[in-house]
Amino acid sequence: MSVPAHTVASLVGITYGPGGQMSFTALHPELGRIDATLADLGQGLEWENVYRTRPRIWLTCPECGHGVHAKLSPRRTRYFAHDPGRSPDCQLSVESADHHLLKLVLAEAIRRAGWSADLEVPAPDGAWRADVMATSPTSDEDRMAWEAQLSPITDDDIQMRTDRYAADDIDVCWVSSRDRVPWLCTVPAIAVNPASPPAAAERWMVHDGLVRFDYARGGWVQVDDVTLATFVRWVLGDGLVFHAIGRRYRRIHLPGSNATTRRSASWTTQRSIDAEAEHEAMRQQQEAAKRAREARAREAEERRKQAEARRKQAERERQREEEERRRAEAEERHRLFMIEMERQRAVREAERREQQRKQQEQARQEELARLERDRQEQAAAQQWWSGVSAAQLTELLDHVARLSMTERTSRALLRSDEGDRDFAYGIPVYTGRHLYGVIRPCPHSLGRLPTSSRIFVRNAREKALITATGLVNADLVTHFDLPDHEQTTLL
Repeated sequence: MSVPAHTVASLVGITYGPGGQMSFTALHPELGRIDATLADLGQGLEWENVYRTRPRIWLTCPECGHGVHAKLSPRRTRYFAHDPGRSPDCQLSVESADHHLLKLVLAEAIRRAGWSADLEVPAPDGAWRADVMATSPTSDEDRMAWEAQLSPITDDDIQMRTDRYAADDIDVCWVSSRDRVPWLCTVPAIAVNPASPPAAAERWMVHDGLVRFDYARGGWVQVDDVTLATFVRWVLGDGLVFHAIGRRYRRIHLPGSNATTRRSASWTTQRSIDAEAEHEAMRQQQEAAKRAREARAREAEERRKQAEARRKQAERERQREEEERRRAEAEERHRLFMIEMERQRAVREAERREQQRKQQEQARQEELARLERDRQEQAAAQQWWSGVSAAQLTELLDHVARLSMTERTSRALLRSDEGDRDFAYGIPVYTGRHLYGVIRPCPHSLGRLPTSSRIFVRNAREKALITATGLVNADLVTHFDLPDHEQTTLL
């Protein structure tokens, strides 16, 4: 959680002008860099030697070179404020109240750990500027930078700034009091919860970025009950290191719940690192044992499969030999069957040919008989019609025509004046498109006459000749009692 800037300012007793315009360090014209958070300003100098002195000592900002003057907040917090007309690009003057407070808290934690803490320390070549530089009491070469990072920053930018420290053989830890810290695993970093009130440095707590390894659980657990002061003391005392977590262990368990988060790197103890390594070795041993068991199982399975394959191969060979025997037997049966089929085919072909010959002979005889019948029918028809003259035919046609006019009010007409074979060699007459009847069909060919056809003859004698065949219903035969005129009787 973060605390509003105006609340933080009121708690430490600092009044901000536009843009902040304050810092904790300044450049003395004779002594060089002085630090308002140190009792002797870091140069064996009393605060009264720079605060409200007359004539005023010309102090400047170490960042922009603009004039600054010593000030005390209502709560007696010492700091340096820019004179009017400062550069808008000065980074020290635009830092937020949260940022200044976090730097003060870090400096106090470092000093409690027995190290000296200098604020706003620049690199000789300007490559970096540490918010707080911790220096070991045993060696001025043993230094560590502590950075308060509250504003948004990309992973690439924060890594680049960390690399600049590394180029000068200086470790760094980035500290944020924001709720979300996206770059927490990118560089050595922690997230903290401010105390209440924020100025109580000893009660600031680390809530993310510190883990311990739980061997029984086989994973990392987040530590959230360590104060910032304790964390700083552990880091400076080499009790903590920033550790790249193994790929299999990056799911971090959150205390007091079943929830987890993912971290690729975090601060931890060497003992936890060793525990992770030991657990990984154990896991790898278990994996190796598992792989060995699986290898043995695979070998056993492979042997079983090979034995099964040999058995199946032998079975296939036996089946192949059996199939070969059956195939040879089947081929022999087929050969004998084909011989028998060929013999039967030859017999059937001979029978077919004999049957064909008989059918052809029968057809020839039937055709001869038909021709003979046709010849006889034609002869009988010629004889039947030979006894009727043209005048007699015309007379009969007139009677039929008059009858049709009476029955159908339509005159029966010829389409041909010759006997038609399909009408038993009689002459069909039509009323319109419909058959009206047949004139004088030959008694010998009545079987050719369409069923239920009406018949017209000259007289009763001719009707008797037709009905005597038994092929025609007498009711269908009409005669007109016309004389024979000496016609000879048809026998």
